[in-house]
Amino acid sequence: MSSQEIEAATAEIRDHIEGFLDTLEVRMEEPRFDEVIEESESLDSKNLSQRRERCVEDALIWPILETLGFDHTPRPYYPSGDENECPDFRVENLADRVIGENKSINQFGEAKNDLRTYLDSQRYEYGIATDGFRWAVYEVEADERGRATTVDVVAEQNIKPVVRRLARERGLVSYTEELQSESTVEGVLGRFYQAFNHYGVRRAIGGLDEFYDLYVEVLAGDGEYQTIESDIMSMLEAPDDATQSEELAFGALFLDRMAFLKLLDDRGVIEGVSLRKEWEEHNRGLNRFRGSFYSTFLQPLFYDALSAHPKQRDGELQRSLQVVPFLSGGLFERLLPNELAYDLPDETVKTVLSRFVEGEGRTLINEAANGSLLETYTEEYENRELAGEFPQHYTAIVGAYHGEIEFVESQIERTLRSFEG
Repeated sequence: MSSQEIEAATAEIRDHIEGFLDTLEVRMEEPRFDEVIEESESLDSKNLSQRRERCVEDALIWPILETLGFDHTPRPYYPSGDENECPDFRVENLADRVIGENKSINQFGEAKNDLRTYLDSQRYEYGIATDGFRWAVYEVEADERGRATTVDVVAEQNIKPVVRRLARERGLVSYTEELQSESTVEGVLGRFYQAFNHYGVRRAIGGLDEFYDLYVEVLAGDGEYQTIESDIMSMLEAPDDATQSEELAFGALFLDRMAFLKLLDDRGVIEGVSLRKEWEEHNRGLNRFRGSFYSTFLQPLFYDALSAHPKQRDGELQRSLQVVPFLSGGLFERLLPNELAYDLPDETVKTVLSRFVEGEGRTLINEAANGSLLETYTEEYENRELAGEFPQHYTAIVGAYHGEIEFVESQIERTLRSFEG
C-alpha cells in the first residue's frame, strides 16, 4: 500500500481519537481523564449519561472500522442463547465468517474472553476483539485438554499511546512520566493501519483464496467459486501457430500487465491515462467498430508507449500515450513469440476490467505491489501446475515483472511497494 494511503488513513484515525476525546469532555459530568487515559480505570456509564460501551462504539470503534475498510452490521442475529448474548458486529465484506466483540476502554480482556465463547460455538471462524484502544484478530483452537483457546491471527495492536499523547497535548491529563520518543502518533497509527486494514486482515485469515480463484477463473475458467462466461483462454484470438502453452502464457502476462497498470495508476505514475475513461470513449459512437479495445488502445499503450523511449514514439500516437513514462524493466516489451498477433474481444476485456481490475481494486493493487500475480498464485498457493504449462515463459514473465518494479522504484516512485514514514 502507498505512503499516501497510509498517511490519509492515519490522519483519519487521529481525527477519530480527537473526536472521542471531545465526546468524553462533553459527556463526563465528573472529569476522569487521568484515571481512564493515564491509568487503566473503566468509564462509568452514570458519569457519561450513556452506556459506556455504546459511547466508545459510537465515538471511536465504528469510525475506526470504517477507515480500516470494514463493512459491518451491528448486533447481528445470532442463533444461540438469548438476544442479549450476541456479538457486537459482523463483518460483511470478508468471505470468511468474521464477528467482532466490543468493550469499553481498558476492558480488552473481557472482549477477548467473550469472543472466545462466540467462536467456540463454531458458527464463526474469526473474531475481532477491541476496547477501542487495543485491537486483535483471533481464531479458536482446542488445547491439549480439548478446551477452546484463542490463537492470534493478527497480533494485538495498541493505539493507547496515541490517545495519551493527544490528551496531554490538549491538557486533559496531568502526568509525570514521559512517553517513549519512538511512540509517535504517525508511527503507532501507521503500524496499526498496516496490520488491521481490510486487506491486511483478509490476507491474514486466508481470504485471498477467493481473489486467486477469480484470477484463475478470469484466466482460464477453472475457478471453483466464480462464474465467468468469457474467460481469456476461451475467447482469445491467437496466431494460427500458437501453442496452448503460449496462449496460456499470454493470458497470464496480460493479467500481470493489467495489475501493474492498476498499481501505477494508484501511485500516480500514469496520471494521464485512465482505463475507465478510455473504455468509455472506446464504446462511444462508432469507435468500437474500429477494432477491439485491446488492439486500438492497450496494444499501443504496451508496445508503442510504455516500452518505447519518448524520442522513439510514433507521432501518430494519441496524446495521452505520448506523455506516459518510459518503463524499461521489460514487462511491456514483447516477451512471447508473435505477440502482436494476439487479440482479445471487448467482451473479455470488459470482464477483466469490471470483475477483476475494478471489482477487486484495492486487493489487486496490494497484490500487484507484492509482485507478479502469476508468481504469487504459483508459489504461495502451491499451484505449480499453471507454471508447469509454460516454464520458459513463466521465468520470463516473472523476471520482467520484478525488473519493472525495480526500475519504477529506482527511477520514478521509490515507495511503489512499501510505506516509508
